Amino acid sequence: MKILLFGKDGQLGREFIPVIGTCSEFLSVGRAECDLADEEQIQVIIQQFKPDVIINASAYTAVDQAEKEVELARLVNTQAPTVMAQEAQRLGAAIVHYSTDYVFDGRKQSPYFETDECHPLSVYGSTKYLGELGVEKNCQRHLIFRTSWVFSAHGSNFLKTILRLAASKETLNVIDDQWGAPTSTGLIVKATMTALQRNGVVKGELEANAQNASRTANWGLFNLVASGETNWHAYAQYVIQRATDLGMGSDFVLTGSKIIPIPSKDYPQLAPRPFNSRLDLLKIKDTFDVKIADWREGVDEELEKIKHMQAIENA
Repeated sequence: MKILLFGKDGQLGREFIPVIGTCSEFLSVGRAECDLADEEQIQVIIQQFKPDVIINASAYTAVDQAEKEVELARLVNTQAPTVMAQEAQRLGAAIVHYSTDYVFDGRKQSPYFETDECHPLSVYGSTKYLGELGVEKNCQRHLIFRTSWVFSAHGSNFLKTILRLAASKETLNVIDDQWGAPTSTGLIVKATMTALQRNGVVKGELEANAQNASRTANWGLFNLVASGETNWHAYAQYVIQRATDLGMGSDFVLTGSKIIPIPSKDYPQLAPRPFNSRLDLLKIKDTFDVKIADWREGVDEELEKIKHMQAIENA
């Protein structure tokens, strides 16, 4: 089986590499190998490698900057996955694509289902929603996963930002009226691989009989986030407390009690965020029999990784 991964430099892509790197034929592509704003470059890479599965872990994720770079966000978040899906369909391949809670306006009072109508508030959300449609319309065998508040031990994310600020900020204002589920890249990768296996990726090879696979497989759109829910303020407090418990807080000047809850209106941002980013998990659990851990477990695991990485650096 041949797997092509776009986005190897990002936090999600980096999580995939050790998991699928043992495949007999595996190609990972980053910014140096492919400009995702260039349709032709994407086509050439896919046509030359001829993958069985395309995993698109790339995206334009600078939410506020997207309000200024509308065309670049469109090219990367909408055009690129659409082109990937078109090429996958021509090859008879499958495509995995990741979307976001930002496709919703956050006004619903309960968790969002996959079938709820989308009303993105920002350029980022709009371009990601159109990217979903591009994948859905152009490749029959597709898995689209909507996720939220993604973090890992690598890259730039909220967890790492809190750890960095804890060493220099004695107090910190954090929003407490936006709700969601912090989701680790490890959880996303595990669930993705389980879904692919359930859909015919068996012992490293796609099911030979595509017609039979189409009858038994479950392709489509799925929510994929950690279990549980929290807000940014409580999330920040948990990170500080757990990092301290793990002995990582020797240089912290910030404590959980000094993280001040504030409403979104007191922290203006160029792109509006949804107040409710909670996503219902019933469909993915029932379809693929995946076990979805609580968001705190993911935070604990990534903090352990960061602690280990720091120990190596300081050795």
